[in-house]
Amino acid sequence: MKLKHLLPIVGLLAFSVNAQEPEHFCSTDEETQKLREQNPELKAAYDNLHQEILSIVNSPFQQKSEQVITIPIVFHVLHDYGAENISDEQIYRAVEIVNRDFRKLNADTIDIVSNFVDRAADTKIEFKLATIDPFGNPTNGITRHYTHETSIGDAYSKLSQWPRGRYLNVWVNRNMASSSAAGYSHYPVNVEGNNRFMDGVMILHTYVSDIGTGNAYASRALTHEIGHYLGLPHTWGDSNDPGLQANCGDDDGIEDTPNTIGTSVCNLNLATCNSPMPDNLADTLDNVQNYMDYSYCSNMYTEGQASYMRNILSINVSQRNNLWSEANLLASVPEGVAYTPIADFFPDYTGYKDRLVVCVGDDVRFKNWTWRLSGNNNETYTWTFEDGSVATSTDTNPTVSFTSPGWKTVSLTVEEDGVTHTVTKENFIWVSPSWPVESGTVNYNFDDNPQYWVIQNAHNYPFQWNVRGDAGVNGSGGIFLNMTSPYEDPTLFTDEFFFEQRRGGAKSSFVSQPIDFTYLTDATISFDWASATDGTSSDEITEELIIYTSTNCGNTWIQRKRISGTDLINNGSGWDSFYPNSTTVWSTESMNIPNSITGSVLVKFEYVASDYSNNIAIDNIRIDGTVGVDELSLAEKLQVHPNPSNRESGWNISFDASIWGGASAVLTDVSGRIVATTVLPENATETNIKPAANASNGIYFLRISNKDKSVQKKLILN
Repeated sequence: MKLKHLLPIVGLLAFSVNAQEPEHFCSTDEETQKLREQNPELKAAYDNLHQEILSIVNSPFQQKSEQVITIPIVFHVLHDYGAENISDEQIYRAVEIVNRDFRKLNADTIDIVSNFVDRAADTKIEFKLATIDPFGNPTNGITRHYTHETSIGDAYSKLSQWPRGRYLNVWVNRNMASSSAAGYSHYPVNVEGNNRFMDGVMILHTYVSDIGTGNAYASRALTHEIGHYLGLPHTWGDSNDPGLQANCGDDDGIEDTPNTIGTSVCNLNLATCNSPMPDNLADTLDNVQNYMDYSYCSNMYTEGQASYMRNILSINVSQRNNLWSEANLLASVPEGVAYTPIADFFPDYTGYKDRLVVCVGDDVRFKNWTWRLSGNNNETYTWTFEDGSVATSTDTNPTVSFTSPGWKTVSLTVEEDGVTHTVTKENFIWVSPSWPVESGTVNYNFDDNPQYWVIQNAHNYPFQWNVRGDAGVNGSGGIFLNMTSPYEDPTLFTDEFFFEQRRGGAKSSFVSQPIDFTYLTDATISFDWASATDGTSSDEITEELIIYTSTNCGNTWIQRKRISGTDLINNGSGWDSFYPNSTTVWSTESMNIPNSITGSVLVKFEYVASDYSNNIAIDNIRIDGTVGVDELSLAEKLQVHPNPSNRESGWNISFDASIWGGASAVLTDVSGRIVATTVLPENATETNIKPAANASNGIYFLRISNKDKSVQKKLILN
């Protein structure tokens, strides 16, 4: 459905396009063509059903029923905690608008062109948000899914479909697979059998309702798409191309909608096919204001269209006739159901949207995304923060910082009318040390530092980066991402069944701890990688590996290198599940880092999957460059030994007291958590530092700081 902002000018030719608004269409016919290419029999099935319904609709003996049909409806909001995570109120308003339009209760019926006033229909079809979900639980008819699929918007983005014989499913998302589309729904005949997982409406959040992220001009889009869901074609026929003169030879077949080529502007004087109507009206005006046109001054269905939709609902095509059965209404939309509010939250940043890495002492603003509230505004909130600057908060959107490094757990409890719900997100946000853990040139080979990197998997994918002892070059340690399906014999049409079709666009990352670039010039970052794919053509091989750096603790990231498509794939296709071995091809990539980059730096590796992804391994991440004289001379006057050491002995620190006397020494584990501290005496040249008696074997970092001087040592405890 093509949607434009239109401004009234004068009279019946009353609209012009705001050039700042992108044009969006309904992609029902585009999606139908895709299915027909894969299933040619669908065209004949559609034609047969269409003609069957038309023979009833256009019959002079057609009886008009006064029974009001109610259809349960559920909205699935796909989001990345952005504006597309629209409010419950915006959805409630969308259902009001659809019901208003279908029942001819919209105020703008007074604007219907006089020729069509008598044909404008109360369809006597209504929609009601589900009050009981498929599992018997109370609901407000809204579900929410934190998923990258909100940016994909294809048939496989229709997550967690509720039984289509009980509910009309509507998916709300940020983007559509067709960049020009605002929404679409398949015709009922398209989604019989194995296509049933596609059944329902998909629509952009900006075309839902006239409040929130929606607007009045786009608010009829859902009315249009539900028309397709109930079988209606566009008024000009079975295509997505209004304005073509050839459309006069097509038509929708419904006798009280004039034959038209279709339009994308609100010209109420339009008469394109000059086809007199059966009621012998002298004029041949197009029904520009029809919901199934693209004019965007739509305000009516015709009696024939109403009959068409009601007849679709009376037959067993894609279970449409079960939607409004008495048994289903009792099971899906009973009255008087009370539901529980759902607490939810995410960091709210003006910088990097998905910032889940911060530093000790950084302010973090948390945005409250709690939903399914009553609207009485009597809810209260209680937050808890592990190692937060405040342990608890009752603010709606609190700002806190964290006092120690490591993974932190955050929880939120909402209470409304004595009913509570708590969400606890364990290991939710990584707090990095505010001091560098490494400095100068570093070689990460995943043998000596397997736990150094922070693995990010905020979406809880069944895949994530893992350090493995044999995934590197020549069987050494490496970091490995397994993108092949972990599921054996998944149930048909479940999310697990569609694992491969829903990999595309998923991002998997790992992030370094702070590296001090202060004394490093002409720096480079290099690494080795080995990657495979299931794709066999360039349009299928769209995987990407992107390397970023951040100098402000992850608030913003600068892209340093992007390797994509066939450039990334050095081990071909045809693997069941690729894993490095003695014949693996490894490639090396290097990138220059500007000398303006100084201080503590985070490095992030991000893999963006395709639907044809196989696996990838990375090894030997190297930070190289010229180390400044200042750092070398400072390090020469400070020694830590023995290394490796043990718990009983700890480490001796030998130093020049004239430089290092009075310096603080902080021993941390690989997560940045402080395990021991001491002060270097001013009247001695050696001291000792030990971890706790129960300290684990592994890598530790000792940072010694004195005013403007700082040196860090990597230590091993065994």
